[in-house]
Amino acid sequence: MKNLTKNLASITLPPLLAATLSAADFHAGRTQLTAEERGRILQVQDAGGPFEQLWKAPGFDGTWGLLKWDPDHSWAVADAPPDLLDQVREEVGQVNQEPRKGDDLSLTVTVYRFKRQGFLTNPVGSFELVARNREGKAVWIALDRVKSSQSLANSLADSDSQIMARELRRKLRVAFQ
Repeated sequence: MKNLTKNLASITLPPLLAATLSAADFHAGRTQLTAEERGRILQVQDAGGPFEQLWKAPGFDGTWGLLKWDPDHSWAVADAPPDLLDQVREEVGQVNQEPRKGDDLSLTVTVYRFKRQGFLTNPVGSFELVARNREGKAVWIALDRVKSSQSLANSLADSDSQIMARELRRKLRVAFQ
């Protein structure tokens, strides 16, 4: 049974079939992905890196010039802190401080779920990050959950938004070094 499961996990589905199957398996929140792109990210079994799921376009070597924030398509659920997207944008700006070579990419960030802090629980944000080239084609897609905890804070004054945004920046740097 273990071998059967392993073999089934290694099967690559045609994009159209994967897109058809993706509707039931994909997150229920708002998305900036096409049906075909949802199928691609769902085929990623284990990202093997900092993100829960990370898809890279074939031939993409992980380099880009500037990662430009897309304010027209970035979005957060009403439960998310009002400053969360602003904090993520600021941290993406920090990624751009390092000299990089390659084409500029446009980054859309969607916070499709946010669980507020409760008694003995920390807030958790569910994020979809999509980097597109000038032609509008997805170059990489990442899905991840980030839990705000004091262990990730730089100071006691750090807000949940700052902690989550900083953690996303760290994950970007690790995934694309």
